[in-house]
Amino acid sequence: SGSSDMISRASKGVGWRLRGLRRSWMCRRGMSSELPRKGWPVQMKDEVQWGDQDAYMHVNNTQYYRWWESAHIKYLRKLGIMMIANAKDPSGAIIARSECNFKLPVEYPDTVTVCCRCSRIGNTSLDIEYLLQNGKGEECATGAATLVLFDYIEEKKYVIDEKMKEMILSLETEAEPSK
Repeated sequence: SGSSDMISRASKGVGWRLRGLRRSWMCRRGMSSELPRKGWPVQMKDEVQWGDQDAYMHVNNTQYYRWWESAHIKYLRKLGIMMIANAKDPSGAIIARSECNFKLPVEYPDTVTVCCRCSRIGNTSLDIEYLLQNGKGEECATGAATLVLFDYIEEKKYVIDEKMKEMILSLETEAEPSK
């Protein structure tokens, strides 16, 4: 009953659909939870730099990982993590796994849109998905990562609490589709 009161209070004014998602999602708490994948809470634009290219005159593969990293740091900051975003931060995330699927080359000059969302919440980790589009809106790359949340003061990973799960669910259910 205390849990349903929390859900009810957290859901006021949000709409019946979000309340239903929260209820079904909260029933699975304590286990890893798949999240809705309708939109992208982080969508950031970046100018391709001439120096991002390699000898083949397209963006070097390492730049994609820089874009992924910038996007998931922006996502984590929405959750109150990595607010300093350097070694003095008490909380952060360690990349346990990262991948990139290249679909189309990105070339200079162009503007890319980097999108990021959470697809699964574990006990101490988040699975992240990425999308990279060029200035024409074409899908150039997709990616994924597992981020383990880490307490740098205690020097250990930390459990994702109900408050953070609610914040993530809210971000994901209110996210806009990629443009």
